Amino acid sequence: MAGRPLLRPLLVWAGGSLALALAVVLCFLLAPFLGGAAAFWAVAPRYIRATARAFGIRRELEGWDRLPAAIREGGQPVIFVGNHTSLLDPPLLISTLPGRPVFIAKRELAGVPFLGWVIWLAEFIFIDRTDPQAARRSLEVAAERIRAGQSIMTFPEGTRSQDGRLLPFKKGTFHLALAAGVPIVPLAIHGGLAILPRGTWRVRGGGYRITMGQALRPEDFASPEALLQATEAAVRELLEQVTVSSRP
Repeated sequence: MAGRPLLRPLLVWAGGSLALALAVVLCFLLAPFLGGAAAFWAVAPRYIRATARAFGIRRELEGWDRLPAAIREGGQPVIFVGNHTSLLDPPLLISTLPGRPVFIAKRELAGVPFLGWVIWLAEFIFIDRTDPQAARRSLEVAAERIRAGQSIMTFPEGTRSQDGRLLPFKKGTFHLALAAGVPIVPLAIHGGLAILPRGTWRVRGGGYRITMGQALRPEDFASPEALLQATEAAVRELLEQVTVSSRP
């Protein structure tokens, strides 16, 4: 792809793939002593931060300090909802957001060597989109996990945007919020499209900013559709406000 670096991302992907295999092995070695999820969180964010630095990605988090103390300190589980423009969004969120949120992931990812194994170890929630009954059961499991204290990160667009414009949100996340009875925290990811858009592996370094919005309580809305519309509007407003830092 014209205008994108070649050598640096090639070297980082090559070295990062080997480091990923070693990180996964380390996770499984630590799991009997720490537990699977704790082993993942002990290793994965450090690996991701090192890889991001190697690519020249500058991670920034804005607005976390404006959230209620119960959310910041982990006493209140939430569903984080954001836009999705890059394959690197999940790992960069894992390595940047406090609170250790897990993702609802496509079941197909479970079979991917190394990656699937480690997200299984991390107790991510797999969902089978081809089977409506199985998908509903997965959402029921997710609601139980949230009520037990586990925060979740979702991309209600359902896929990555190709041009950075926000795609229409799907309803599942908002039914889940009402079923679990927990707030939604909208967030905007800015910079992901420039760093790694669809159709290329050639990562370009730069600013990657996550800006948090105000929590939305599901009990303040009459229906999942009303909560969806409010969340989508909040993410859209955050995207319009965010300006990625241009400092080197």
